[in-house]
Amino acid sequence: MFYVLTSHNIHALKRQFDTLDKNDTTVLINTLNKDYEKIAEEYCKSEKIRYFVTSSDGTAATGKNSFLDQFEQDGIPYAVLIDGDDYLTSFGVKFYKGLSQNENPPDAVVLTNAISQTWPGITEEEVHDENRQNLNPSTLPVKMVIGSTVTDWNTLKKGELLVDNVKYPPKEAVKHFQEYISLFEEGMGIDEIAARVVFMSRKALAVRYKPLIVGEDTFQYLELKDLHDRGEICLVSHNEKRPTYMYDARISGIAITESQRDGGKGFIDWMINLKDEMKRLKSEERLHNTRIKEWHMV
Repeated sequence: MFYVLTSHNIHALKRQFDTLDKNDTTVLINTLNKDYEKIAEEYCKSEKIRYFVTSSDGTAATGKNSFLDQFEQDGIPYAVLIDGDDYLTSFGVKFYKGLSQNENPPDAVVLTNAISQTWPGITEEEVHDENRQNLNPSTLPVKMVIGSTVTDWNTLKKGELLVDNVKYPPKEAVKHFQEYISLFEEGMGIDEIAARVVFMSRKALAVRYKPLIVGEDTFQYLELKDLHDRGEICLVSHNEKRPTYMYDARISGIAITESQRDGGKGFIDWMINLKDEMKRLKSEERLHNTRIKEWHMV
């Protein structure tokens, strides 16, 4: 039922099994790093963990689509996808197992108020250090934050968050950002500017991850939400006030490094790409101004 998608960091891969049952987990090794591929494969063999080495082009979307392929091939009714940098809490393992056994489970669960582990005081040099992604997370400083939840959409649309990522952003970039946030406010159905669907039924296989530089999780969510609003699937949210899923931004890859590329130009580039995809959804009448209900386990 549980699938771990790993591209780097053997320490983080081993951490998965602090909470996951090795007999109920499949590891998908999706990486361009042949040395890491060998290390991860040897670990899975030694621990008798089911695993597959899948074809990688270095993008997150290709790795996640390899999960969809394996989920489809395995023929099981429900799956939970865990990024290799992140991990499920003990409560999360119990929660998703219980959800799959519920009398009427949803087809997809998106997280709200999700908690990220961040590295306080990290320098720009450390962000771009190639070895950062391979550090042992248990040795790193940590600060817990709720990184993508919106408390005031109107304030956010003023563009102050853009200044946090880009020093002296051009006026045109501010306009793009304001449109970007307006589309989120209209279409997300949750008060978040990023989203991840963790739990999925086989109906979620209808949506593939789009090859975006950053934002493939959010766009998959929006396409699933379109199916939900059309009555084809049941999508719910889970409030992570008692967390099921822990992000670890300290060792994560492309979203962090790309956002800080060229003094923040990377953030502007991927933000515009995602905004244009959302505009396309809206033009196709697939971006709906509806709210997603929160799941309460009975």
